Amino acid sequence: MTTSYLSSFELVSALRQQLDAGIDVAMTDSFGQYDDFNWSESYALAQNKQNTAQIEQPAPPSFKQPAQPTQPAAHAVARQKNGILSNTHPDFTTITDLQALRAALEQFDGCALKKTASNMVFADGHQDAEIMIIGEAPGREEDRMGLPFVGAAGQLLDKMLRAVGLSRTDVYITNILPWRPPGNRTPSVEEVELLSPFLMHHIKLKNPRIILALGGSSAKLLLQTNQGIMKIRGKKSILRLEEGLDIPIIPSLHPAYLLRAPAMKKLAFQDLLLLKKLSNG
Repeated sequence: MTTSYLSSFELVSALRQQLDAGIDVAMTDSFGQYDDFNWSESYALAQNKQNTAQIEQPAPPSFKQPAQPTQPAAHAVARQKNGILSNTHPDFTTITDLQALRAALEQFDGCALKKTASNMVFADGHQDAEIMIIGEAPGREEDRMGLPFVGAAGQLLDKMLRAVGLSRTDVYITNILPWRPPGNRTPSVEEVELLSPFLMHHIKLKNPRIILALGGSSAKLLLQTNQGIMKIRGKKSILRLEEGLDIPIIPSLHPAYLLRAPAMKKLAFQDLLLLKKLSNG
């Protein structure tokens, strides 16, 4: 296998990042085979095909907000080390629009990530867009600018969207976490559980027509599954919220992963074609 990593330590670290993202299947023996993947040309070829494969529709997952039990004092230190300072959430019934939700997040001091981040990253794109894109967590550039997907992965996402006739003004973009984990590490289970009620209320208020879940952490949370992203990507499912909202979801590969593994761009492109078809349906 060819690799650009300089040491075995770097290679092992990269493999661990892929496992954290849910990548558990090797498609090729080299990452560099599809560096020149042409998004626009591939879309033109796809439009010329007369037959469209039937969309697989697994059973709809039903999301329930995690219980917030009162924890014994003996667990307080462990929770703090895991990034949880408090499990007290606001009264979401009083938060009736996106601006109020943003204000509630800005005031929330229950997550240690807020202490190490430069800015809160709430959302970007068009507030009335029917497509909602949900990533994992802000990176360095996102933390600096206070906007999601503005770094190298964001530039690739913009290119991917343009390939299927979309732009940032046609979508609404957010993450499962509003603050950057130090060192761009994978969000912990505790951090995701703590902040998931904010995300679910975000989805309820936005009420999109369809959701594109980018990355293993995002897809696993929304689909309530432990399966890796390679096993669940590209399949339509339904997010069934307690409020009676049924929203189609397409899990896909995160652009940050595609930058490290260009060979997987073909799969991400297939997911975008499905997104475009369902959004037009």
